[in-house]
Amino acid sequence: MILSIILLFSLAALLGLFLVVLGLRYHRKSLTTGLIHAGIGLIAFGFLISQIIGHPINKYNNVAALLMVLALIGGGMLFALREANKPPPMMLVAIHAMMALAGLLVLTLGFQSS
Repeated sequence: MILSIILLFSLAALLGLFLVVLGLRYHRKSLTTGLIHAGIGLIAFGFLISQIIGHPINKYNNVAALLMVLALIGGGMLFALREANKPPPMMLVAIHAMMALAGLLVLTLGFQSS
């Protein structure tokens, strides 16, 4: 189950990278791709929470979930602050990405150590 969660978060990260390139290189944004990115991330987060509820002992999963909650808050702020035909603020995008990638790294380390 954790491997599928890691793969889903990785897919969301790849879509996020595409969105960053779209914003930096072409100064555009894609609401559809952003919503797909958010949907995949939320599905993976839901699976992670169900894994934590079933096996609460794994501290790696708990820390990864905390980092993902911080990334979720950042993503929600990005969605709330979006402006028509303008890319999102890249500083907030960077913070969102760092939290999510740190959570993915912790989740992967926990998977490898078990």
